[in-house]
Amino acid sequence: MPEGIIRNQKTRKELTKSSFYYFFHIYFSHYITCPTGNFQKEIYKILEDFEIKFVEILAFRGSAKSTIAMLGLPIWAVVTGRRKFPILLADTFSQVKLHIYNLKTELENNRLLMNDWGPFEINEEWTATNIVLPRYDARIAAKSTGQKIRGMRHKQYRPDLAIADDIENVEDVRTKEQRDKSFRWFIGEVIPALSNDAKKVLIGNLLHMDSLMMKIKKQIENGERDGVKLEYPIIDENGKITWEGLYPNQEAIERKKREVNDMRTWQREYLLKLVPEEGQEIREEWIKYYDEFPEEGTVEAKGTGVDLAISKKDTADYTAMVSGKLVTTGDKVKIYIMPRPTNQRLTFHETMNEAAVVSKTLGGGEDLAPLFVEDVAYQKAAIEEMQARLLPVKGVKITTDKRARVREIASYVQNGTVLFPRKGCEDLLIQLLGFGIEAHDDLVDGFTLLVKSLIVEKLSGIQIESW
Repeated sequence: MPEGIIRNQKTRKELTKSSFYYFFHIYFSHYITCPTGNFQKEIYKILEDFEIKFVEILAFRGSAKSTIAMLGLPIWAVVTGRRKFPILLADTFSQVKLHIYNLKTELENNRLLMNDWGPFEINEEWTATNIVLPRYDARIAAKSTGQKIRGMRHKQYRPDLAIADDIENVEDVRTKEQRDKSFRWFIGEVIPALSNDAKKVLIGNLLHMDSLMMKIKKQIENGERDGVKLEYPIIDENGKITWEGLYPNQEAIERKKREVNDMRTWQREYLLKLVPEEGQEIREEWIKYYDEFPEEGTVEAKGTGVDLAISKKDTADYTAMVSGKLVTTGDKVKIYIMPRPTNQRLTFHETMNEAAVVSKTLGGGEDLAPLFVEDVAYQKAAIEEMQARLLPVKGVKITTDKRARVREIASYVQNGTVLFPRKGCEDLLIQLLGFGIEAHDDLVDGFTLLVKSLIVEKLSGIQIESW
């Protein structure tokens, strides 16, 4: 950068007011220890464009994404008059305080920044989670995941820039309840609390196929959400190093890999790949989809695998009913899983009614399709009630443990015999891919009952033996 630009205050301020890239490189040069990568230049460009209202940034650990977005962007947005009320979001209160501390440190001690854009008056409103800048009639606040955002205002201003950095963690994404809670908080609490023209920046990595970051990623890719997704692994799909200024050659990459010394962390945090949990029986790359149920072929068998849990208590399991059809086309056999399986907490009466609806729907409205139910002591009453209601229920005796059943069915998923609808089976797939980790696996039970029973019916007619 020409020395004259740095020395001339007027030129310097004009340049940095219009360019977030130059603002960061001039006022935060102490954070820059190696040449800026092209991917970082793209990040600067997207972040400074306030016409782009939603940005998701997925980048390898150590890529400086958090420093650029959480430190540089809110200060630049305020001092250049672009925003009045940036809000920073992080996973824990400790992280929130650290982000605010880093901002305060720059505003209090960065002499060049203070000379050009200050003074930044310190008053009683500067707290561990708040910075007030009277000169700019602005405030920078920070909140941790789950905290109340709705109703926040600085004078007449609602939050007009939200930057969320790693608001999920590895432990929390293990359960669907917590993943759903984080998603609902961000979509239902954070976004509605922002001004209409607010810019949203979401930073992180893919910790789970059902995580907030993954859901937003898919929404942007599918055109369901307006926004820009930036994705930068340390090495791209062509083997090119993303940040050659920091990692000039493959040897440097290998040194970093040895330093990490954990393949799962390397895959997730540096290559941005979803990492299956240990002991995973069904893998994401095995899943095959269909868009429409085929018109050709013969339906040889159909039915619904039913896993009963007759209680509506919050701690109870869910009743799951997974339906499917076995279709032959020539010598090919496919099992098509039907969309929108039942997965609810139901009373005994509600379960009977739901079973009747599912059986009739799958049967086409006139016929009733079989219901495959595990034949164990506590479910005999339900089986007997279904029989009394003239539902075609078939008790299946189970002689192996759950993991063994999943492992047996996994081969049919891997070889493409079992096909899933493009939409409508998300919860089932989450449970299958996270089997052993997910808090609930009721849909897995219904699924394994269904697939096994359809195969037995195809091979040996109507009679279902034991498993």
